[in-house]
Formats: sequence, structure tokens, C-alpha cells
Amino acid sequence: MYRLYYNHENVGDVLFIVIDGKAYPDRTETKGEVTALYQGERLVGINLFDFGKTAKIKVTGMIVAPNDALIDVINSKLENAGLEKLPYCTSTGYQIGEVVGKEEHPLDEKSNILTIKVGEKTLTTVSRYQNIEVGSKIVIVTDGVLKFDGTAFTKKVVKNIPIECEVCCEKDLHIGEEFKKAFLVTEKASGDDFFLD
Repeated sequence: MYRLYYNHENVGDVLFIVIDGKAYPDRTETKGEVTALYQGERLVGINLFDFGKTAKIKVTGMIVAPNDALIDVINSKLENAGLEKLPYCTSTGYQIGEVVGKEEHPLDEKSNILTIKVGEKTLTTVSRYQNIEVGSKIVIVTDGVLKFDGTAFTKKVVKNIPIECEVCCEKDLHIGEEFKKAFLVTEKASGDDFFLD
């Protein structure tokens, strides 16, 4: 999964394509307005300079669900630079999960261990959000998903509990400022993508 970032005010007219948010490039190749970033032989990102001359972008920060028309414009530039085209966005990585289990964390009285059904999968995580109950539908990100802040969620084990996903609040989703409560979903089903219809 790739991510697109654009922030004209802070970094100028550059569209950043992040392919591997955990990798640090060690070499670059530039063809015209396209700079490819590599770690060894692996492509980890692409910078498209003067992108606003070709397409107008009103978003600041991560473009979470780019439409097909924007991807077509990007792919035209990538193809001209001899790079592979990007696939259309069919998943943002922000999924709906339904809480099917909740228990007190034995080593952290402020946290709960949650069992979350996401489509056909069942995941475990720990959360401090107190507004989550069994039956709540929440938004989660799973291993490797690049978030709005540019970091990637990485699954791990903490105090012998597997943390296989991260629960999102309004602020995490860039739809509001609330950060002390999980964002609860009413209209979508377990496994659905939060940002895509």
C-alpha cells in the first residue's frame, strides 16, 4: 500500500508518494520532475515536483483516498519517467471492526483487552478508551498501515498481550479534535473501509 502526501504551504509544490514508510532511502534517481527514492534496489518512495501545474490539490497532509483521476495523472508522470504505475486505491487501511470481547487488563487498570472482529478475521488489542463496549463498531488500523501523522502501525506484544491493531479516535482520522474517546461507527459493517464507499 502506498500513501500520498501534499503540503504546499510547508514544503512547496511536491507530491510525495510513500511506498515504504519504514525504509530510509540511500540513493535517488531523477528524471525531469520525478525523483525516485531507493533503498538498495528497492523503490521506497517517489517525489513529484511542480505537481500543481498538472493537477490542483486542495488537501494538506495525507490524501487518504485518492480518486482514479488523480492516480491517472500521477501514472502518466511515472510512466514517462520509466517507473511502474500505481494501482487505484481500493483500500485505505482504515477498517471497521466490531468489538466482540472486552476484559480488564491484568497489569494495567486503565486499559482493556479488546477482541475485535474485522470481516472474517479476529484481532486482539489493548485500549484505554473508556467509551468502547462489546458490540461497539470502531475504526482500526492494522500492521504496516501508514497513518495521517506519517508513522506506520506495527503489531507487537506488550505485557504478554498481542497488539494486532490500533483503535482510532476522531483526531487520528482527521475528522475532529476529540482524542479521549474512540470514534464509534454506526452505519458501516465489520470489515468495511472507513473512507471508501
